[in-house]
Amino acid sequence: MTDRKPFASSPDKRSPHRNAPPKKKHVPLKEREWTLCGWNACMRAFEQRPDGLLRLYYHKDRSKALYRIKQWCAKRKLPYRELDEESLNRAAAGVHHEGVVMVTAPLPVTTLYKFLEKPVPANWIGVAFDGVANTHNVGAVLRSCAYFGVRGVLLEKAQRPVAVASSTARTAEGALEVVPMYECADLSSGLRDLKSKNVFVIGTDPEAKDSLYDVEIPFPCVLVLGGEKEGLSKRVRDRCDKVVRIPGETAIQSLNVSVAAGVVLGEMHRRLHTPSHSHSKRKS
Repeated sequence: MTDRKPFASSPDKRSPHRNAPPKKKHVPLKEREWTLCGWNACMRAFEQRPDGLLRLYYHKDRSKALYRIKQWCAKRKLPYRELDEESLNRAAAGVHHEGVVMVTAPLPVTTLYKFLEKPVPANWIGVAFDGVANTHNVGAVLRSCAYFGVRGVLLEKAQRPVAVASSTARTAEGALEVVPMYECADLSSGLRDLKSKNVFVIGTDPEAKDSLYDVEIPFPCVLVLGGEKEGLSKRVRDRCDKVVRIPGETAIQSLNVSVAAGVVLGEMHRRLHTPSHSHSKRKS
């Protein structure tokens, strides 16, 4: 009787790649690259994340000002090219590029879960987007965030394409690079998790009973901004500890969301940084 090797040790001739390493998952180009345009947005991106630069395109009028960055590209064998106006428009997918286009690695976005692994600082101010859809509004809000010291922006994963669009980054004038972004699957749940960490949630509504200037605002605090058409959604509004209005004249019903954000953030910044003003920090 002839001995036979156990079945498990026999090679599988029908599956020549049986033991081959698994193929790497294909990552779409839009998830590997981010196109930036606008002078301030591009310069801040390079300042904050120079190793993220992949390609540089520019108009001849910007060539001298970009000398240092071109040298960086040359040393690292990164593509950089002077383009005429029409070609630059194509690279930027628009005309508002201000003579420079950068293709970089995607902007890093952290999950809210990761952020909440540590205590939220007592002087923390955040902003949450509840359906703000216009990229120019989002960019303008982010610019105000950077100016008034906001230390975190919360958004649902579905809104990420709006938050990191090229037009958002250009309008934000570099703010996307300095204001951390935190992502969650559902904003209402994300606000619940922030509240569990002692964060006060304040929303805005032109029909709200309380004036911004009459309410106490404890810190840490997150300002929730509703969408351009619908305002705060019911689920998100119900999460707010306080909903306020910005008092003004009656000729116009409400402010643009980015203007409203600037007004509220300016008041929050004033309260947080004025020793004589009676703001409070939430008790743990």
